[in-house]
Amino acid sequence: MKHLTIILLTILFSNTTSCNTPKSIATNNEKTEPQSSQITKFLITSINNKDVTESKLHVIFNEELKTISGFAGCNTFSSKYTVKDDIISLGYPMATKMYCEKNAAIEQEFFKTLVLIKTKAIEKDSLLLKDSNNKILFSGIKTNE
Repeated sequence: MKHLTIILLTILFSNTTSCNTPKSIATNNEKTEPQSSQITKFLITSINNKDVTESKLHVIFNEELKTISGFAGCNTFSSKYTVKDDIISLGYPMATKMYCEKNAAIEQEFFKTLVLIKTKAIEKDSLLLKDSNNKILFSGIKTNE
């Protein structure tokens, strides 16, 4: 029993020296935040030429992470995207699954139209998302929220 106690004490005290070594502690100042110029939020003003301003739909493009996210009328969503030769390809969007009877139709159209996007054009503070035939699917204005 004495030998077991001596072995356990030796192990216990041999590991205490590692506790005295300085450890680096991450602070909030060390985190790399995406630059604000890489994150742009747009208020969606129309879908398929229908005014949807009152619904307060929005999309947020994060250029660094290559994600698009936002609010579709009832649920929030997020999707990865890629850009090649001015063609934007969205992945299948992930969304929360609440049901809002009042906004169900607008949200259904939002998601149905979202997957058709092929080009993204930003001119000054205006956003145009178009399909492969160059038809405007979504239009929006930049917001600083």
